[in-house]
Amino acid sequence: MNRLLKGSVSLPGSKSESNRALMIAAYGGFPLDVDGLSDAHDTVLLKTLLEQSSLRGASATKQSIIDCEDAGTVARFMLTYLANKTGIWQLTGTERLCQRPMAPLIDALRQLGAEIIGDSLPLKIVGKPLKGGFVTLDASQSSQFASSLLLAAPTWEHGLQLTLTGDPVSMPYLEMTIKIMEHYGVQVVREGNTIKVAHQSYQPRPFMVSSDWSAASYWYEMMALSEGGELLLKGLKPNSLQGDAVVAEWFKPFGVIATFEPEGARLTKVPVDPHDLVFDFSNTPDLFPSIFVTSVALGYRARFQGVQNLSIKESNRVESLISELSKIYTFINIYSGNELVIEKSVLNESFSNTNNVIFKTYLDHRIAMSLAPLAMQIGSFHFDNPDVVTKSYPTFWDDVTKILQLI
Repeated sequence: MNRLLKGSVSLPGSKSESNRALMIAAYGGFPLDVDGLSDAHDTVLLKTLLEQSSLRGASATKQSIIDCEDAGTVARFMLTYLANKTGIWQLTGTERLCQRPMAPLIDALRQLGAEIIGDSLPLKIVGKPLKGGFVTLDASQSSQFASSLLLAAPTWEHGLQLTLTGDPVSMPYLEMTIKIMEHYGVQVVREGNTIKVAHQSYQPRPFMVSSDWSAASYWYEMMALSEGGELLLKGLKPNSLQGDAVVAEWFKPFGVIATFEPEGARLTKVPVDPHDLVFDFSNTPDLFPSIFVTSVALGYRARFQGVQNLSIKESNRVESLISELSKIYTFINIYSGNELVIEKSVLNESFSNTNNVIFKTYLDHRIAMSLAPLAMQIGSFHFDNPDVVTKSYPTFWDDVTKILQLI
């Protein structure tokens, strides 16, 4: 099979940017004027839940159920929104979502006077207008807790002075929140780990959602595992609000070079000599799957730092990927919680392209998408639940099919 990539891909809009714009429009009380809003399931779900909670109105006795399904960002953003909205609400989701962390945000909201019963989903919320004030927040597990509070802060009479404690992670996502708030006319003052937002009003303005860099990472991976060619990722811009744009640099040691044009990023591949690599995912955890799978597939020795919170994502991403990759590769891994080291890997001696390989997805969209580029190396295989990709990239399989048909 020819492994030379060619063609073009229209990437989805960033669901991270889209979800923040949706929350700002809801807090600002104005229609959303957005170009390129993501069609990811998480974004569609958030939009639906915001509309439902608005239509249901306040009730002193009847509890309204808000089902966030498997969407962590949606649950965390909706928690602050509902805590501030008059009514009785039950916030819930899938079994996995109910296992994921919420306690730091619950604790911070209680400091602000919110009435929340429970310490994890499902939660009962007696919503009422909050006034804001001073609050501390443990940001060592997720930046989404801080983003959830900041998005609501301008609407509060006393604004918000937020002090982050612990060892904050995923900070580019928090910076994205602040920049989008500023786009909508809100002033945010940041002094180290303290962020101040005065009472003010969001201003309705058009907003352009940029292409999703997390989604782009799987195409960088596809090029890394190919024999070369050219692949145009439409709409991808180098100057992005998204921290995952660092993927353009991180794939250079794998020989993937991006040339940015008005239409997007054109990927090509150049020869490189394998050498030891070190990556820190403290700020960009969503890039771990694509970087990890690429390293194993190409036989690189690599050290992955800042992986301590990958166990609390849609799946335990370290263990999930080690388990699935072990079906076709032999490698030694040293996993110590915060760090993972992979020694040089090789295809299993018993593996052949005629094997009927079935990869588990663990109901995790990023597991499925990061394993898909292995088709460039091992040929065809199957997934137990391919539809999980709709969470962030609904057209992923259509795009993969289109590109592979061109090879």
